[in-house]
Amino acid sequence: MSKTLVAYFSASGVTRRVAENLATAAGADIYEIRPAVPYTSADLNWMDKKSRSTVEMKDKSSRPELADTDADIASYDKIFVGFPKMEQGYICV
Repeated sequence: MSKTLVAYFSASGVTRRVAENLATAAGADIYEIRPAVPYTSADLNWMDKKSRSTVEMKDKSSRPELADTDADIASYDKIFVGFPKMEQGYICV
């Protein structure tokens, strides 16, 4: 039997809900990818060209440090990765 993991990053909670639904449907483990410095409401203001989320989204070299790297991904056969894309959650295989 294969082991499945749903790893996700969700700043506002939208992607988290999608990831939780997928993990339940797939019988998968779930792992939250968290930034070392949590996002504030101001950080998530996509209308502000200087907000943290806008800067990180536009500059591929600007990525937040992770709070941990504890996911044992080597023990999984299939990993779904969820991440926010503007106001919608996306899950990739």
